[in-house]
Amino acid sequence: MPDIPVAPPPPQDAAEGQEGIPKEYVHLGRPEMVFLTAWRRREDGEFSLTARWPAPAAGLPYDPRVLTQTIRQSGLVIAHAAYGVPLSDQTLLHYFDFTVAAGFSVSPSGLCDLAVEVSVTEPKKRGRTVSSLGMDVRVVQGDSIVAHAESEFGWISPRAYRRLRGEQLALDWNTWPLPAPVDPGTVRRPAPSDVVLAAGDRPLQWRLRNDVDNTVLYDHPVDHVPGLVLMEAAHQAAHAAVHPAPFEATTVTSAFERYAEFDRPCLIEAETLPAGPGEISVLVTAEQDGETVFRGRLTGPCG
Repeated sequence: MPDIPVAPPPPQDAAEGQEGIPKEYVHLGRPEMVFLTAWRRREDGEFSLTARWPAPAAGLPYDPRVLTQTIRQSGLVIAHAAYGVPLSDQTLLHYFDFTVAAGFSVSPSGLCDLAVEVSVTEPKKRGRTVSSLGMDVRVVQGDSIVAHAESEFGWISPRAYRRLRGEQLALDWNTWPLPAPVDPGTVRRPAPSDVVLAAGDRPLQWRLRNDVDNTVLYDHPVDHVPGLVLMEAAHQAAHAAVHPAPFEATTVTSAFERYAEFDRPCLIEAETLPAGPGEISVLVTAEQDGETVFRGRLTGPCG
């Protein structure tokens, strides 16, 4: 591991062990969307956090959007508070792989407290600033690890990001066409605003729909489709591909290859693949302008 010193103590509003995490440290506009409540440094490269989840929608064992958001937030808090990554830098998500314990569920009737353990691997620097951090994240319920994620976060300066994105930064928020959602029941979501898929031109193909009323995924205006939206599209496409059979993904691998834009059609396609006994695997790709922007593979028990 390269010799990268931990940053000086963070400012008071992100103090180690303090109850509550500022929304700015997880790049969110709504305080109620911050699922982390505190963080601590255990030893070099090892951190512990606490999380509080809202109750999932009726019929869901847990909300996968909350799980992926918790992992994302954990990486950001550690990066900013412990490694001094500037809050103004833009975050890049290179890959995001995780497993979920079969049968994992949280209480449907109230808040749920969980622990999060993070190991930082492969830190890299550009000049004096950390440019990427590998993260090994474990979500713990009681004494059991219920989710395990591996991911790599990267950061670029605002100036570099402006050069990279160019005229796309000028896109007006929420002015794109919003096609009708598919039946929420086919993607196992409770309401039309939770659905990120619209009908495509053929079976197992959909158009990505970006409904900003879904505040879990669209917290504030941004210039490109958030990575967690593409992951949610993969989950919904997997459910739709095997519907009406029940399906819970226990292993998810994903790679982000390009930015997905709001103002052009983004096609989501699913393909079912062979898996182990009693399991099914679904490969989901997102394509825009003839190029792949995202790939995900979800595997788990079915039927």
